[in-house]
Amino acid sequence: MLVLGLVSIQFFGMAKDIPLPYDPAKLNTIQLRVDKVASCETKAKIRGRWQSYGVACVYSGNYPYMVFKFYETTYRVPYTEGETVEFMVLENEAQLTDSKIALEYNMAIPVRVYGVRKGEETLVDAKQVHEWNLSRKFQRGLVAWVALILAVWAAVITVRRAKGILNEAV
Repeated sequence: MLVLGLVSIQFFGMAKDIPLPYDPAKLNTIQLRVDKVASCETKAKIRGRWQSYGVACVYSGNYPYMVFKFYETTYRVPYTEGETVEFMVLENEAQLTDSKIALEYNMAIPVRVYGVRKGEETLVDAKQVHEWNLSRKFQRGLVAWVALILAVWAAVITVRRAKGILNEAV
């Protein structure tokens, strides 16, 4: 019973930690030339703790004040310098070309990439990534609720049996 309660709490936490990407209908498609492929430091909450790790990132002369970072499925796509790609990002053209913040803080602004297309081939579909994360979040929540219901059910049975034993003893 206690173990089921702890499992339920753990799964509720895992469901809460799964980030949902933005709605693919709200993303903007931009085309750019890859000028430099590098590794960038980033932080993420993994199993309840903030951890640092390296992710792939791309710099482009089309958007000199931005660095495009890749996570999850977009991380596995190989990028080579000089090729032309299309990225699905949340920022629009005006935000990507705005240099005010980058020049003020003397740094490139990170832009998260949700979808990748090279030529006519879609390598990472933002809609599929969104649906996959949504289903994972739903599954973790469902397992948490089932474990919680089983824990409550086990507690009720335990209390009834304890009452029966105490009534027999009296």
